[in-house]
Amino acid sequence: MAKLNKRQIIILVIAALFILYAAYEYLIAGPAGKKAETGTNSVEINTFVSDLQNDLIKNIAVGVDAYIIGRAEADWQKNPFWERHSYKEWAAREGAAGVSESKIIYSGYVDSGKKRLAVINGLEYRVGEQLEMEGYILKGITPSKVLLVNKNTGNEVEIPIQE
Repeated sequence: MAKLNKRQIIILVIAALFILYAAYEYLIAGPAGKKAETGTNSVEINTFVSDLQNDLIKNIAVGVDAYIIGRAEADWQKNPFWERHSYKEWAAREGAAGVSESKIIYSGYVDSGKKRLAVINGLEYRVGEQLEMEGYILKGITPSKVLLVNKNTGNEVEIPIQE
């Protein structure tokens, strides 16, 4: 038989302890201990279960719970899990894209080493991409601000992050 290393010896000792404990519970403590416990605790268990049932019946969907359930069942106005093109379709259909020249919101910055992304009006952009607003191109991204260029006028606009 090959020589056992330290890890294997520890595993065998723990397994042996579990086997000894199981034998003790099954042969010595098991039959006498379980019969005594079940007779005395059955009344306590039955009262606990009945009290729990009564408490649950009393507190069915009141107050905040009813509000949460009502909000969960209601239709969402804007789904936060839509992809970019789905959001664009929704914004065009609703006429409330939330993006106008006077309302540019820089709300997020992601730096994954090779790529930097800016979240502007809920959509992700890389440097050089054209924004949803006509005539704006993303020129620079930093954690604190983005630099936009208006193609029509040539003006540069710095937008600070809004957390």
